[in-house]
Amino acid sequence: MSQSPADASAEQARTASRRRVLAAVRASAGGCGVPEIARRTELHPSTVRFHLDRLEHDGLVSRQVRRSGEPGRPPLTYTANPVPDAGREHREFAQLAEVLAQLVKRTSTDPAAAAIAAGRSWGLARTQPPAGATGTTGALEALVAALGEIGFVPEMEATERGVSILQRHCPFLEVAQNHQNVVCSVHLGLMRGILERLDAPVTVERLVPFASPAGCEAHLAAVPGPSSPARGRRGTGIGTIAGSAQ
Repeated sequence: MSQSPADASAEQARTASRRRVLAAVRASAGGCGVPEIARRTELHPSTVRFHLDRLEHDGLVSRQVRRSGEPGRPPLTYTANPVPDAGREHREFAQLAEVLAQLVKRTSTDPAAAAIAAGRSWGLARTQPPAGATGTTGALEALVAALGEIGFVPEMEATERGVSILQRHCPFLEVAQNHQNVVCSVHLGLMRGILERLDAPVTVERLVPFASPAGCEAHLAAVPGPSSPARGRRGTGIGTIAGSAQ
């Protein structure tokens, strides 16, 4: 049974809140309790406890009883568990990506379009909507940060020809070499989904796989259509960023 738009939206909100809770725990080396996490994330303590239970179940955090010597139930302290070594599991993830890429090619009449749609959904789901309007500079900084977290080692370049993002490393390189149309389309959709969630005045026009020995290049363009507050903000357009490099 497919998930309704309302259910999908609610799940995305829960996922975003859970990430905020996990980030707050990871930011505290000595651990922290529910009240402190609630203050940092601006979430209700009951909501924080709900997400902590899920994070503990998933093995991402651990809780300890803080012995204070005072009467009453001792408070709990939560600490983040070490992040797994993704490189150690590289072979297993590569095999899974290979299977999924083959599935898309076998079952879709337009594998590239299906892969772009999947990547867009990934980008929308992993990105928290902004509190206000997002200009080009802020959106691109957020995009570069997100790509870095995934492992692309991105670098933004602005020249007289325009703005692009160089991807110096591809975490799916081995699979992309065999299924470039699918894997690179997922990557393209991912970037578009992130920028769409940010309501950015810019999008990724095209992705050039293996554009140079340095890596792949994502070329950016202004979003066409009616102006929004972000799109009309002075000094935040693609032309402004590119012009600054001249």
